[in-house]
Amino acid sequence: MTPNLMAYYLSRNRVLSLIKNQGLPSDIHRSLSGLPVSMASAILSNDVGAYVLKAISVGQIKTLQELLMEGKAQKGQLFIYTGCLTGKGFGANNKAPGLEMYTTLTSPFENVKLSLAFSKSGLVNDTAYTRLSGVTSPFVFAYIAEAEDGVISAIPIVIGDLVDSDISIPSLLSFGISLLPEEVEQFSAIDRTWTPSKTKFELMRTIPEKCVKELICALLQQEPQHDWGGEESDIFTSGLLVGGKRMTGAFLLKGPAKFHPMKPTDLGKNGDQIYRLFNIPADVYVIQHCHSIEPSVRAMAEAFAIRRNLTAPCRLLFLDGRDTARLLKANGLWPEQ
Repeated sequence: MTPNLMAYYLSRNRVLSLIKNQGLPSDIHRSLSGLPVSMASAILSNDVGAYVLKAISVGQIKTLQELLMEGKAQKGQLFIYTGCLTGKGFGANNKAPGLEMYTTLTSPFENVKLSLAFSKSGLVNDTAYTRLSGVTSPFVFAYIAEAEDGVISAIPIVIGDLVDSDISIPSLLSFGISLLPEEVEQFSAIDRTWTPSKTKFELMRTIPEKCVKELICALLQQEPQHDWGGEESDIFTSGLLVGGKRMTGAFLLKGPAKFHPMKPTDLGKNGDQIYRLFNIPADVYVIQHCHSIEPSVRAMAEAFAIRRNLTAPCRLLFLDGRDTARLLKANGLWPEQ
């Protein structure tokens, strides 16, 4: 899985200043400089992104969520963002040069608003008008112009789609990051055709986290590690088997002490348990919970996984309460058996 950035908007001068030391081909340099080049729009859209991603990786640019967790979302700070945005001003009848994309961040930052202001002159093709208008979820590389009173005003450097360039028809990178439980050989006995009824699902209240941890460790053929307050993961393994390949895996487990849909606030202050999980170099990150997992948790974890993919390939697996029940049943541990 090799990420590439398909750009819809570029701040040409800022991009050039960031990547000019990478030995750019002349057609890319000329396109960014505004000089006449054949197929300039295609070059800006398809070829510049790889150099931008290298600059992001080398510069260790953090996600906006990480900056907020660390208290470093300050004026002048570079960041990346993947998540829902609403594009304004892209309509054909709007003759004003300015564009805006905005959102209110999801939990635990629901009191923070993000606003991106930029010019139509930076749009690299006509597709940008439809791709960035309305409610959409692009990849954003930007810097903070102002941060006060819960509003982050930012200037984008690049807006586009992260795609997996290893396949013949590139698709969004987020599609390739996702991993289903049954794709892991140790979990392959899961029966997708069985789903516990609402009444039977209540039995998950009776399954302690320790039981789930011991089962997963048994399937991985390793001893459970002892819990302590500062651990970054509940299980770490070098023995996950995915597609016939051995991979490392870092697990975050949540038992029935909080038997409700998982929210970021269930994962420490500002969801920092996810932050700590992704501090561990791993091929696969697994988030398990005894109940459902809310979209805000999934979005936060995906943002961290995408950032890590810019330097090293990784996958993300969610094992919610129903999948956990299926795993227990497949191994003879469901209470009814």
